[in-house]
Amino acid sequence: MVVDNRFAGRTLRVGLLGCGQVSANHVKAWSRLNDAKIVACCDPARDRALNRAVEAGGAAVYEDADEMLRREALDAIDIISPRHVHAENLQLAARYGVDALCEKPLCPTYPEAQSLLDSIAGIIRIMVNENWRFRPYYRKIGEWIAQGRLGRVVHYRVALYRSGLIPDAEGRIDAIVRMPFVANEQRYLIAESLIHEFDVARSLVGEMNVVASRVARVSPAIVGEDTASILLESKDGVSVSVAGALMAAGFSSRAGDRLEIIGTRASAVLDDAQLSLLGPEPERHVFDEEAVRQGMFDDSIKHFVACLRTGEPFWTDATDQLATLKLVDEAYALAGSARVLSNFKS
Repeated sequence: MVVDNRFAGRTLRVGLLGCGQVSANHVKAWSRLNDAKIVACCDPARDRALNRAVEAGGAAVYEDADEMLRREALDAIDIISPRHVHAENLQLAARYGVDALCEKPLCPTYPEAQSLLDSIAGIIRIMVNENWRFRPYYRKIGEWIAQGRLGRVVHYRVALYRSGLIPDAEGRIDAIVRMPFVANEQRYLIAESLIHEFDVARSLVGEMNVVASRVARVSPAIVGEDTASILLESKDGVSVSVAGALMAAGFSSRAGDRLEIIGTRASAVLDDAQLSLLGPEPERHVFDEEAVRQGMFDDSIKHFVACLRTGEPFWTDATDQLATLKLVDEAYALAGSARVLSNFKS
């Protein structure tokens, strides 16, 4: 183990860049560490930065990222800004020599991400916060596969069904209330949500390519796709199906994955945060989905800090993210323009 002596014997000084909704989960995760502390919060909207600074225990407040990095002598930066400025913020971090944790995606597209990494290669360490891998039910499935309990995996199917784009009685659309920016995203369901399912599938069954893809839009409140079906194939020949729908009546607005992994010895089924191993040695595990949502931030940020201190590679480093972004781009390229299903009635 190679220990990074820059951080030996002291608490890491962390800057938060971007103080929107999801940053609340980040602040909670950082506050649970004993060897790292948020000392500064930055957002163009000062009130948002101030709110997170209070939650972080009295951090300094900035509206300009360059000023924060110039004045605070940071050890690391946690980038939670909109995806289209991730590259700009990472280049800024590289200019100051500050290692970074960056919310997914690294960049909106694969070519942009590759260009970014080519420009700052070797200057700083970057981990992408693909924290769905850290969810305990996926970690348990990974253990089963590594132990050979599923035998040869032959089929993988996952679906994300949510009702977050269906207006409620007052016309409120939960997905847009929580994240207003998604209403105008040209790439929505795959780029914002199913990217997680691609990444988890890669971590469990290996690298893959997209074979076929179809996308559609049902909701009149957005411009991007809200329905998708993608067929992929792993390098080992495993058929992988990824699907999603954000106007799925009867499902909650933040429902988790429905997953089936079929093996020659046993199969794994995940539904409503209940994980079952079906076969000669059955198991069943029930998870608290709310605890899982915060826990994945806790565990990914803990991993980031641990790897900074030891020098070990990040599980979800920037180079690894390139393979997931490649799948996202392939899915959009094969799907073409989204079909508009215009007969929607609220």
